[in-house]
Amino acid sequence: MDLKRYSGIAFAIAFFMAIVLFADVGRQYIPLNTAKAIFIGAGAIGLILNLLSFRSGKHGPLFNFLYWIGSIVLFIGLNFILLKYPYGPYIIISGIVILGISFVLPEKLVSPPTKNDDLLDN
Repeated sequence: MDLKRYSGIAFAIAFFMAIVLFADVGRQYIPLNTAKAIFIGAGAIGLILNLLSFRSGKHGPLFNFLYWIGSIVLFIGLNFILLKYPYGPYIIISGIVILGISFVLPEKLVSPPTKNDDLLDN
């Protein structure tokens, strides 16, 4: 399996633990501290594996860079909330803003350059 598939599995596990932590669903089966540890660990593994496969996405490098910076900031903000550190909501909001900016950039800035095979000068 490739890195994208492993990172998808790690993100799915982290998402499930986020539901346990933030929606109070399934806490009778998974203790709070265990869910926190799994969320932080699986989320970090997913981010690291996705960052290792940074260039293999279907978007351009600017989109990938902003998207992953926003994702990392958002993940840090969620960890601040879990660990009860100050400024967690502000970090989450800034991560969401960075993610939003990556989606509203003009298409010519975020799409990778396409190779035109129809040119005769190749």
